[in-house]
Amino acid sequence: MSSSGKLQTLENRRERIESQIAELDKLSNKCTQDIKAETNGARRSQLNLQIDNYSQEIDELYDKLDNIEDKINNLKSSSPELSLNNHLDNPKNQQELSIDESLHYIDFKKALDTFNKIQSKFNKDGDVALFFMEEHLIKSGNLCLQRLRDEIAPNTSNFYRQHFRYCHVKYTSGNLEAVMQGIGKFFEVKQEEVTIELLIQKIGNSLQNNSVLFIEINCDISDASEIEPLIPWFINCFWQPLKTKVDTATKDYRGIKVVAVIISDILLNPILSTDKLSFYFDDDHNCFDRNKLIKIPLDNWTKDDIENWLVNYGNPSLKKLETNKIAQKIYNTTQGFPNAVCLKLQQEWQTLINTPTSC
Repeated sequence: MSSSGKLQTLENRRERIESQIAELDKLSNKCTQDIKAETNGARRSQLNLQIDNYSQEIDELYDKLDNIEDKINNLKSSSPELSLNNHLDNPKNQQELSIDESLHYIDFKKALDTFNKIQSKFNKDGDVALFFMEEHLIKSGNLCLQRLRDEIAPNTSNFYRQHFRYCHVKYTSGNLEAVMQGIGKFFEVKQEEVTIELLIQKIGNSLQNNSVLFIEINCDISDASEIEPLIPWFINCFWQPLKTKVDTATKDYRGIKVVAVIISDILLNPILSTDKLSFYFDDDHNCFDRNKLIKIPLDNWTKDDIENWLVNYGNPSLKKLETNKIAQKIYNTTQGFPNAVCLKLQQEWQTLINTPTSC
C-alpha cells in the first residue's frame, strides 16, 4: 500500500474512534441528566456505575487515538511526499495557514477589553452575559467573535470538562419562531416539540463543570426597527428564565458560562437608545446588569494596526520602510474598514510574503 493510502486508512480509523468517543460522551451526559431526576437510590447507583463504565471505555479509546496519531506523525515524517504536502514545514502550507488563522489578530482591543471586563465580574460558580454587535459585516465582526469564543473557551484539556457549545441561529424581521427553532435544532429537539420551557430545560440539563454555551443570533434585517420585536421577547421570555436555570445549576457545578450575542450588519445603537428599547440597553459597564445588552465595540483599523500585523504575520524579511509603505497603501485604499483590509490582504498575500527586499 502507498504512503498516501496508509495515511488515508489511519485517518479513517481516527475519525471512527473520535465518533465513538463523541457517542459515548453523549450517553454519559444522558446518564448524568437522568441522575438529576432519579429519586430511587438503587437506580442512581446503577447510573453512576454506567457513567464509570463509559469513562473507562472513553479512556481506552483515547489510548488508541494517541497510538494512531503517533503512527500518522511517523508516516508523515518518514515519507518525503507526505511531508511535503502535509507538514507545516512546507512554506506554502505555512503561508495559507498564516493568512487564514491570523487575520483576527489585527486589532480588536476595545472589544476584547469590554468582553474581558464583563468576564472578570462573573460569579465563579456560573454566570451569564448578553451582548450586541453592530456593523458586523464591514467591521469583520466574524473575526472578533472568533477571538471572543477563544477567550471564553475552557482552559482545560480534560475531555469531560471541556464542554464548549457554540449555537448560531438566524433572526429575520419579526420571526421569533425561527430563533426558537434554531436553538431547538442545536439541542436536538424535534421541531413540533419546541417550546421555550423545553429549550431552557434542555440547556439546564446539559450544564456541567466548566460548561460554556455561546449563542449567536444573526439578525438578517434591512432596518434597525426590525429588531424591536426580538429584544424584549428574547430578554423577558428566554434570557431571564435561562439565567434562573443557570443559577440553579450552580448549586451542583462550577465554572458555568452562558453568553449570547445579538449581531447586526447595520447600526443598532440609535434604536436601542429610544424609549421603547433603552430599558434593555446597558451603557454603564461599571454596573453589570445581566439582563441588559452590552455593546461590543468594533473600530476601524489604523495604518499602525495594519503595519503591526504585517510585522508579526507577513514576510519577516521586510524592512521597516517597506512594511510602512505597504501598510499605508492598504490603509489608503480601504480607509481602515476591517472587511476591506482583510480582502486586500487576502488578494495580495502571495505578493506580500514574497516581496523582494533591497540589499
